[in-house]
Amino acid sequence: MFYGLNEPPFSLSTDPKFLYQSAEYDRVAQQMLGAIGRREPLVVLTGEIGVGKTTLCRAIVEQLDRRTLTSVVTEPFRSLDDLMKQLLVDFGVVSKADVARGRMASATQGELAGALREFLQSLTRLEAFAVVIIDEAQLLSSEVLHELRHLITGEERLLQLVLVGQPELTKAINAPSGNPLSLAVSLRLTLGALADDEVGGYVMHRLRVAGTSPRVEFDDPAFVRLYSLSGGKPRLINLLCDRTLSIAFGHSASEIGQEMIDEAAADLDMAPPSARGLFAGAPSVPILLLLMLAGAAAATLTFHRDVAALLAHLR
Repeated sequence: MFYGLNEPPFSLSTDPKFLYQSAEYDRVAQQMLGAIGRREPLVVLTGEIGVGKTTLCRAIVEQLDRRTLTSVVTEPFRSLDDLMKQLLVDFGVVSKADVARGRMASATQGELAGALREFLQSLTRLEAFAVVIIDEAQLLSSEVLHELRHLITGEERLLQLVLVGQPELTKAINAPSGNPLSLAVSLRLTLGALADDEVGGYVMHRLRVAGTSPRVEFDDPAFVRLYSLSGGKPRLINLLCDRTLSIAFGHSASEIGQEMIDEAAADLDMAPPSARGLFAGAPSVPILLLLMLAGAAAATLTFHRDVAALLAHLR
């Protein structure tokens, strides 16, 4: 690596060590940890693509105690049966071989549910608990969302679900077919983007994690441009900064300014804000002026004609 970095600082990895504790992160993380501690049955976390939902969830898992067993489901599944098989594997009840071609390969939904329930009941004797985090939950079909309630209903509350996804997830849960699940939601959270004054801290945090003494700096106008181009979304900031570092290295530059950010944006087809401001995408200024003058002239001519007609009538 260059610039004294040991690893890429702006990769799209969800490694929790790169998580920047913004105001939004702290707010959402504390509420999620509180809900898990209270064993609330269903938590829903939504946010625009690229705001860091997956990274935040992985960081939260690392903060849970050893008596809280977790399963983070990142691959899409087509049915409740598929999900239960994965949970049984994640919790160590059965092996992948058992699910693929062994005794659980042809198990009925009732048999899968029974095996999962028996495991969860065994946790109560250990004062332990299980949490399942399902990422990209907006991709689940309405049928699967409808069936998920079976995992969290009942008096025992042996399992907690955390559904994570893009804003469409809220619409899917609130749809008529998902109403039973909607009634089970105990906490709804939304993760927002970084604020404009947090972009600089975010960039420098990732540089320090990737290298103890990074030999590259961003100036303040660069941070301003990063925010205007990304809207504060970490994924877009990472894409821009990764490309910018390559450009800066090619120029043997140790300080990165707004111009390099714009060059990176052009390479990524993320055009920088137009200097024309409000006139962007509109006719050119001279044409607008001509149109305004023509309109004014027409209005004046109409006015004089109306006045002349009125005077003639009075005579």
